[in-house]
Amino acid sequence: MNYKTKSLIYFSCFLAASTLYYVVDQRDDFQNQLNSKTYVETHFEDTGDFTDESTKDDLEEKSK
Repeated sequence: MNYKTKSLIYFSCFLAASTLYYVVDQRDDFQNQLNSKTYVETHFEDTGDFTDESTKDDLEEKSK
């Protein structure tokens, strides 16, 4: 193998290792955030029950 081929292989290995380290580190940070006491769960209401009368009035006026 010549110098360029070896350099390309070493660079590819370095890039793969760096990416893997970053992904694992981000996953660990995310898990720590989920397990922390400051994590807040939210409950979202169904928007099907919400009615906005102003939108209906605007649509009725535009259709006339």
